[in-house]
Amino acid sequence: MSDCGLHADDLGYLIKQISDKMRANADAVFRKHGLTYSQVHVLSFVQACGGSATQKEIEIYLDVSHPTIVGLVSRLEKSGFVTSHVDENNRRNKIVCVTKKAQQTRESLEIENGVWNKRWDSKSVNNSCICSAD
Repeated sequence: MSDCGLHADDLGYLIKQISDKMRANADAVFRKHGLTYSQVHVLSFVQACGGSATQKEIEIYLDVSHPTIVGLVSRLEKSGFVTSHVDENNRRNKIVCVTKKAQQTRESLEIENGVWNKRWDSKSVNNSCICSAD
């Protein structure tokens, strides 16, 4: 890398700058639909699980804390993108389900921008979902 005048530290900085810019651009697109980048990741995972997943599954797959998922799901629920209910088989689990609004928003994003994150499609979830669609 010395040929182009960049050092290893510079490369890390540039990658971070690119990542930040990409996230900001994605957030701008998602904001038009009333969503954030993080909320889209939650919706993408739940959709890939057939439309429903437990909060614990979302936490594990996205590698985030329980309070983070509780906040994200709560905001998604208030916005009408998901519903949630207590799992009757295990009352400690809360099941999150995408709504028709979420499905329509996903289709709209795919058509308008092609920005829905394809890495969350059902093939890449790698069978980590143990949920079923309602």
